[in-house]
Parts: sequence; C-alpha cells; structure tokens
Amino acid sequence: MSRYRELAVFCRKMNNALNAGFDIEKALLVMKDEERGLLRTAVSDCIGGLRRGKALSESMRNNEWVFTPELVNLIYITEQTGHYDIAFKRMAVRFEQRDETSRKIMQAAIYPSIVLIVFIGSLIAVAAVWHFLPQALAFIGIIFAVIFGAVFLRYGGQKLSRKSLVVGNVLIHAPFCGRIIMQSELADLADNMAVFYSCGVSPAKALRYCAESVRYEALKAKVLQAARVVERGNPLSDALEAQHIFPRDLINFLRSGEASGNVDGMLGKMAEYYRQDIQNRLDIAMTLIRQ
Repeated sequence: MSRYRELAVFCRKMNNALNAGFDIEKALLVMKDEERGLLRTAVSDCIGGLRRGKALSESMRNNEWVFTPELVNLIYITEQTGHYDIAFKRMAVRFEQRDETSRKIMQAAIYPSIVLIVFIGSLIAVAAVWHFLPQALAFIGIIFAVIFGAVFLRYGGQKLSRKSLVVGNVLIHAPFCGRIIMQSELADLADNMAVFYSCGVSPAKALRYCAESVRYEALKAKVLQAARVVERGNPLSDALEAQHIFPRDLINFLRSGEASGNVDGMLGKMAEYYRQDIQNRLDIAMTLIRQ
C-alpha cells in the first residue's frame, strides 16, 4: 500500500470514528489496534502526547516522517474549534486523489519504459554486429544520464527545490509536467485556504500556514509575498494577482467569492477544478501512449 493510500485510509477511519461520537483519544486508540508498522508507532506517540497534555498537532509534528506538514497544519487549525473531523475528511479525499494520480503516472510510464528497454537491447545487438559497440555504449550512457536526471528532479529534486528558486522555477515551468505540478500545488493551496477561511483564520495568517505545506520554493516565496500584501490591507485576490504567477481563473474565482462573501466555497470549487483537470490530462496522456 502506498503512503498516500495508507494515510487516506487512516484519515477516513478517523473521520468515521469522530462522527460516531468518539473523542480524539478514543479514536486514536481504535486506530492503534488497526494500524501496522510506522503509522502504528506514530499513532501510539500521539496518544502518549495527548495523555501528557500535548496538543495533537504537536505530537503529529514530531512524527512528520509519517504525517505530512499539511495534515499537521490542518489539525493545528481545526483543533482550535474541536472540529478534527473537518481536517481528516478533507485530507482523506486529498490523499485518495494523490494516490490515484501517482498510480496513473506509474501506469503511463510502464509502456515507454518497455519500449526504451527494447530499443537499447536492439541498439546493442546491431552495434555488436556492425562493430559500433563503443559509440552505442556512449549513446546509451547519455540516455541513462538523462533518465537519471529526470528521476532526480522528480524525487530528489523536490527537496532541492525547497531551497532553490532556480530548480523550483524549472520544475514549475517544465512542459506538461510543470502544468500538473503547478495545478497540484494550487489545488492544495486552495483547499487549505478554504478550510482556514471556514475556521475563521485571517487571510494573511492562512497564507502563512499554507506556505509551510508548499513543496516548491519558487511558489512558496510568492505565497509569503502575498501574505505580506494582505497584511497591508489588500484583498486576497489582489495580493495573488500582484505575484504574476497565479492563473487568471483562480484570481477571478476569488474576486467572485469576495464579492459574494463565499470565499471558502469558491476556493473549494477551484481545488476540485484543478484536481479534475489533472486527472483529465493524465487520462489523455495515457490514451496517447497506449495508441
């Protein structure tokens, strides 16, 4: 089971337990009996923290190798009102969508990988027959170097991009995958902002909380700049527009929400729109690959 699937199941079970009338400690005790491995260890630590008088978010933050920063931040906000179920329900849906996206990306990568392996094998066979083996091996080395670079940017580059504006900008503006990365980040940002708005958190403070969950430094810097603009008394839509990185449709939806007093509702719709667009793009890519 993938990490996102495991967290989705955990959040879904927690939401069900809380809706059934369990308090947070009782719900965690139920999860402890059902979970295995690292998640069970983290849940046990959270139970111990609650019994020592710690807030749940504090104990979860000490186990960020299991719980993601955005989940911890949502718990921190919603525990001010006691509505833990809101955070767990939102995150269950989000983790399910991420797991589905990751699964589709893996499926889309299988066919090109097989074609590449067959191509390399054929190239080596032809080169051996025609005595061009050194040149062929050099060409194959270049291919593997490119693949290694792509894998590094996809996985290891995420950590580097948190500290490098250059790497973050390259990833966000890359063809096709850059659009998916940006929409994924915007969907999470809009969803988090919607929760914070519904809990009565000020826009500037909500943006600062959201910035902690942004994975790419290039976008995180813009979110923090927007927070400073909002602190000077400007509307959220104007603050985001001034950063020249957020798309026009997000700005327009926000302006509609500010005019109608339904900002959290509009943010929720934008999150759904972006996630659906990601799924549509991945479906199209998989169809083209299979053909």
